[in-house]
Amino acid sequence: MRSADFCEAPALEVEQIRSVVNPRLLQHYLAELDSGCAAIPELEHLKLPPGPFRPDLNEHLLFHGALPESIEKICKGGFDPRRGGEGVGAMFGTATYFAIKASKSDIYTEEFARRRQRSTQRTMIVARVALGAGFRTCEPRKLSRPPDGPDGPPFDSVWAAAAASGGCVDHVEVMIYDKSQAMPMFLVDYRHTEQCRCAECLKRPQ
Repeated sequence: MRSADFCEAPALEVEQIRSVVNPRLLQHYLAELDSGCAAIPELEHLKLPPGPFRPDLNEHLLFHGALPESIEKICKGGFDPRRGGEGVGAMFGTATYFAIKASKSDIYTEEFARRRQRSTQRTMIVARVALGAGFRTCEPRKLSRPPDGPDGPPFDSVWAAAAASGGCVDHVEVMIYDKSQAMPMFLVDYRHTEQCRCAECLKRPQ
């Protein structure tokens, strides 16, 4: 049974924030920005303003957690939705997963079977993501692409509502199924403090 109680919020120390510069990924991403969208209220606080002469495509800055050996690959080649769920469960299908809460993405910075020490340096990606027209789901769905919209063409992305809004996850999660819809923007190097008592640190060796 799931508990309605949450552990303490993570106590983190940010060591540095690095910009990711990849002209090729930027070119592919900008080429994707050519269709309309509908606003997602739960993500409004993370939304980026549309650029001059560009349509509003629901661009947001979102968090993505990955293993250390995957970070460089993502920075060079971009996100690969085909590999979504390889190391952990894929509740919403084969996709690239993003979170609006850093604590959610922090979970995926290590292998569950080989937990690293609490104070180990970790790296999280802040990504620029074009959600376009998003499909809201309140239950797990094994998808390989977004569902078709009411008018025929498929949605551009899928987002899972939080339990507080009738969904099945603790915090809103966002899934894309096309690699051109997201690009890494920043790498955040950080550590959990020795005093951290978040849900994940309670499982990690000291």
